[in-house]
Amino acid sequence: MAFGAGTGMTAYLQQELVNHRKAIARDEFMTLYGLARIVPAGTMTALAVAIGFRYRGILGTIVALVAMILPSFVLTVLLTIAYSALSGTEAFRVLNVTLMPAALAVVVVSAFRIGEEFFRPSVELVLAILAFVGVLVVGLNPSFLLILGGLVGAVAIRRW
Repeated sequence: MAFGAGTGMTAYLQQELVNHRKAIARDEFMTLYGLARIVPAGTMTALAVAIGFRYRGILGTIVALVAMILPSFVLTVLLTIAYSALSGTEAFRVLNVTLMPAALAVVVVSAFRIGEEFFRPSVELVLAILAFVGVLVVGLNPSFLLILGGLVGAVAIRRW
């Protein structure tokens, strides 16, 4: 379920919570996801904590945090042990050749699922493209763009 790291899990959560259970509106999910991307923590952990708090307050936050961290911790320890045991073997080489492309495919498909509704003509899409160009072409600092985006958003909200 969580293969593909945060992106794969985010697509799963969106499918389950927004589309299947209808527990949270898509706009609210995307807002929480956006906030989770900018806080200094893992995106999935921050998203789970935000959703937990939204629905059950502090108790929901604690349950979401433990539910996100404990399985990952145990799996990471087990995978580290397996990595140490298999490193340098033929089995490791085969895993490296087959698992990496599969993991990349999961991440790419998940990214498209998360953004499929976002990629329609909208102000948000134009701003995202401008930010992308600003970072990659002009060399602007992403932190500067986040602050600028927040200020522009605050001004825009006051006008509406």
